[in-house]
Amino acid sequence: MRFIFILLLSLCSLNAMAQKNNKNSKHTEAGIVASYTDSLTALVDRIQKQHQSKEAPSPYLFRLFAPGTVYTSALAQRMANSSGSDAGNHLPSLGSTDDSQLQLNEAINEHLNTSYVLIPQFFSTTQQALVSGGRLISDIEKPIEETVLLNETTPEVVIPVVAIEAVEPEVKKPNFWAFKGNGSLQFTQSYYSKNWYQGGEKNYAMLSQLTVEANYNNQRRVQWDNKFEAQLGFQTSETDQYHKFKATNNLLRLTSSLGIKAVGHWNYAAQLQLETQPYNSYKANSDEITAAFLAPLYVRSSIGMDYIIKKKRFEGKLHLAPLSYVITYVNRDELIERYGIDEGHRSKHEWGPNVEFTFTYHMWKNISWASRLYWFSNFHLTRIEWENTLNFTINKYLSAKLFLYPRFDDSNENYRAGENHDGTFLMFKEWLSLGLNYDF
Repeated sequence: MRFIFILLLSLCSLNAMAQKNNKNSKHTEAGIVASYTDSLTALVDRIQKQHQSKEAPSPYLFRLFAPGTVYTSALAQRMANSSGSDAGNHLPSLGSTDDSQLQLNEAINEHLNTSYVLIPQFFSTTQQALVSGGRLISDIEKPIEETVLLNETTPEVVIPVVAIEAVEPEVKKPNFWAFKGNGSLQFTQSYYSKNWYQGGEKNYAMLSQLTVEANYNNQRRVQWDNKFEAQLGFQTSETDQYHKFKATNNLLRLTSSLGIKAVGHWNYAAQLQLETQPYNSYKANSDEITAAFLAPLYVRSSIGMDYIIKKKRFEGKLHLAPLSYVITYVNRDELIERYGIDEGHRSKHEWGPNVEFTFTYHMWKNISWASRLYWFSNFHLTRIEWENTLNFTINKYLSAKLFLYPRFDDSNENYRAGENHDGTFLMFKEWLSLGLNYDF
């Protein structure tokens, strides 16, 4: 049926072209259509008989669907018909032939001859060119084998059915937690001879740091950030008769911030921060303690908004809290007065606004800047802390660190009234060290 459809389509096209090219000759048009119809009818009869008898398709049919070629057998048949000769003499040798093959060949030749006249532009080569180029075999020495078609006697092919056990899909829940950390151990050393013209004191210093973060973000509404920081540093001193080592860096801090998506980069936020120190601090050449574990302990809680910043090399968070609550707790009686706590109490309570800005900026490939800016006021006294750490990475395990820490604090009334401070509330700490560093 596919052949019939294509041939009918060709008939319509040729008929339309014949009408266009032969407007002034109705007799010629009618003759061409009649001749073509007769050849097409013979071809259709042949195809139907072939399907009914389940014969293999004729090899002559390829000329109808191959690229346009002028065949000598078609031209010879037209010339033979004109002179009354037998068209079958011009049938290519295909082994054994019969009358049905001769009829089919004649019908195909008639169709080709008509096409040569009406649509010559569709034919770009000749049979001689194909034969000389080796692309057409003019003779077939042995008969074409018939295609075996399936019928009722064909043995049934049994396809075994393999039983497949039901497999329950494993559903893995996404992990919204992200963990990271950093540990470092830095060393410094200085030496001065006894007769050094400017004077000086040789010393050794060690500074250790540990930062661990556990952050939850479900990528929809909830973000919960948790950060633990520990710092402990010691320095030797020959002039201190009471202490072989003095604590220079002394910090334990836990910050937990819960954010609920608001709009854009803004989150509704609640923050809780605990801060104290792990080791006792002493005055020089004295056993008087200035600070100790839980003396003081700062508990800071606040409610406000967070603005999240994430860019290619910059990541930060701005916490704005119009309402914050700070508890200062001291568990040692001798330090209660030092931190402005009333006699007979161990804690004081303060209310006021609070701003905290933390960020990490990767300035260059091996240089990063981590910073924390904290501001709190109870509308009477103010505390400002600005911690800055510049990390110079040498390789995966070595780095140099520069720590800069200005601090403004007039919240301690005893400190403000002290004899040795002269009303100056700005303090500053700095250190530069080289040592081990590891990110995990």
